[in-house]
Amino acid sequence: MFALDSVPAPEPGAKDDLRRWQRHAASIPVEVTVFLNGARANYRGEASDISRGGMRLFVPRELDSGTSVTLEFVIPYQALKFNICGVIRNRSGFNHGVEFINATPDQQQMIERT
Repeated sequence: MFALDSVPAPEPGAKDDLRRWQRHAASIPVEVTVFLNGARANYRGEASDISRGGMRLFVPRELDSGTSVTLEFVIPYQALKFNICGVIRNRSGFNHGVEFINATPDQQQMIERT
C-alpha cells in the first residue's frame, strides 16, 4: 500500500532550507540495481520521501556516496512504472540520499503532482 503526504516546510535557517524542490513523504517500494565489483546486484528498497530531484531510499545494504543505481518504482496513483538512474549522494546507515540523473520533464512533473 502506498502512503503519500507533503513534508512540512523546514524551519527558517534549517539545513533543509537549501533544497531545490519540495519533498513529499511517501512509502514507495523500489527495485534497486547496482553494479558492485563488476557484478550486478538487485535489492528491494523503500522510498520514504521523494522530490523531482531525488529520494530518500532505505536499502538493506550500505552503498557508498558516488555509487550509480538504477531505480524502478511506481508513483502512488499513477500507472506508469518509473525507470530512473541515480547517484548516491549521502548515507546514514541503510538510508541513502539519491539524486536522479535522467528524470524526464514528464517524470518530474508526475512526481511534483504527488
